[in-house]
Amino acid sequence: MMKQQKTYPAESADIKHFVSGEKKKNDHFLHAVIRFDRMIEEDLLIQAVHSTLSALPLLSCRYVEANEEAFWEEAGWQAQDMVRIVDTRFPDTAIQEQLTRKLNEKKGPQLQIAVIRHQEKDTLAILLNHMICDGVGIKDYLYLLSECYSRLAEGLPLRHPLIANPNARSIHQVFDSMSVQQMEQIKHARLTRYDQSAADHLPLQGNSNHPFILTHQVAAERFESIKKYAKKRGATINDALFAAYVCALSEIVRADPIVLDCPVNLRAFLPENSQPGFCNLTSNITCVVPSHVGERFDEALYSVKKVMDAEKESLEPLRVYWDLEEAYRTHSLQDAKKLFPTIYSIPVNGMTNIGIINDKALQFHGLEVLDAYISGSIKYAPFFQVAVTTYKKQMTFCTNFHGTEEDHQFLDDFVNKIIGFLPK
Repeated sequence: MMKQQKTYPAESADIKHFVSGEKKKNDHFLHAVIRFDRMIEEDLLIQAVHSTLSALPLLSCRYVEANEEAFWEEAGWQAQDMVRIVDTRFPDTAIQEQLTRKLNEKKGPQLQIAVIRHQEKDTLAILLNHMICDGVGIKDYLYLLSECYSRLAEGLPLRHPLIANPNARSIHQVFDSMSVQQMEQIKHARLTRYDQSAADHLPLQGNSNHPFILTHQVAAERFESIKKYAKKRGATINDALFAAYVCALSEIVRADPIVLDCPVNLRAFLPENSQPGFCNLTSNITCVVPSHVGERFDEALYSVKKVMDAEKESLEPLRVYWDLEEAYRTHSLQDAKKLFPTIYSIPVNGMTNIGIINDKALQFHGLEVLDAYISGSIKYAPFFQVAVTTYKKQMTFCTNFHGTEEDHQFLDDFVNKIIGFLPK
């Protein structure tokens, strides 16, 4: 008799990302790069990946839709299936090739780590299925991976358990912490929706067969300048990033107002000190501000700050998750999947500030991490997003897109334009 494979339920957020991939809004993979000063111990890395499977068992699973159910099923993948060594004379090309590969969510595994080796220095190019977790989740996974690697390298026992409850993936861990009044507010929240047209679109042609990832970096000294500039005006660095984005968009698109997608981390609504499993707990708010063509950065910063301040205490982002859960609970799987795009509808242009990568938490024993950054999925035209991460106060802007060589050049110029608006 064949052994029954262990299964895990697919959450509505997992399926939402799968549908976004099917609808060609974006592929549903997260990307990360970690550069070292020397070579990593590949056997230890494989052991470390294996150790993390107790905290994130979905890595070795496949995604299944059968009998009107969606679930994750153990598929027998091992850590050694998730790690590969790429010895190359052209590391930048190899990183690009490995990051823009597509995982097969219906076969697995759901993680790929390519060790790009050049002149006895290694770079990890990491690809993780976004269906499993969000940007905060991959950041936490990298911390966990580095911890396991370091403890194994030092001959120390691993923490047990690595996380309290790997199965804590549902949005109901947030809903269950809400009061009756808050839940009523969530259920009846009015979602901000704006009809968008070609006037909102950047002039991008798109090419689904040509994915690429562009990076632009801002030095630590300038990061500090931006932070101080924003703080002096009662704003955050996130406000400043969006203000620069608004200024750059205002010079190119014909839309007024400018409508932007802004992801928000729903972990802020969890009870203090609670630890979710690896999951998707990111929703979105819509930042709508007047076009600022020809106006000063300060005016855009004021407009963005005003919108963001009003949204910070809002429970509106949770309404989308409530509606997704209701659709998933009350409809067949196929009908729910048809409804999801009408429930989860985001503006064509967006920015996600994944935030600071903690250099104290990202330490691989015996190695110095020279640089690290994370980015989200690779968009299809007309959808566009810039992802920002900060490591040791150096900001990396990642632009992930399926497009032509002309798109590549345009986006290179466009992100430089955004950075050009930031305070110096």
